Amino acid sequence: MSRSITISLLVGWQEDPFYYDWYDPEQYSHSIEEAAEELQLSADLVADITAWDDEYQATYDPTGSRGLESGFASPEAEEEWRERGKILAARIKQESPVVASVSYRANGIIPPGTCMF
Repeated sequence: MSRSITISLLVGWQEDPFYYDWYDPEQYSHSIEEAAEELQLSADLVADITAWDDEYQATYDPTGSRGLESGFASPEAEEEWRERGKILAARIKQESPVVASVSYRANGIIPPGTCMF
């Protein structure tokens, strides 16, 4: 029996970017490695998602040395990152034989259900 699931792609600092209910309803967030296996994603797509997540994680500044908030160096850099994520979300939907839909949330700036693939 094949399964079809709905996922959310939502990054946060020091958090896993995949959210879905697979076999264990108590485990909703999933690492890139878990999602790669469970969603049957290609190595190329996994590498691109990892690079995209790493770019976001690099914006975290726990010392506050860049001012009051962590974040991207410019609004343009953040928009470019957000657009790359949108492309990745579409690729996940296209590549995975088990994904019914992908809700792309970026870093929470996109409201749930408004950017669906």
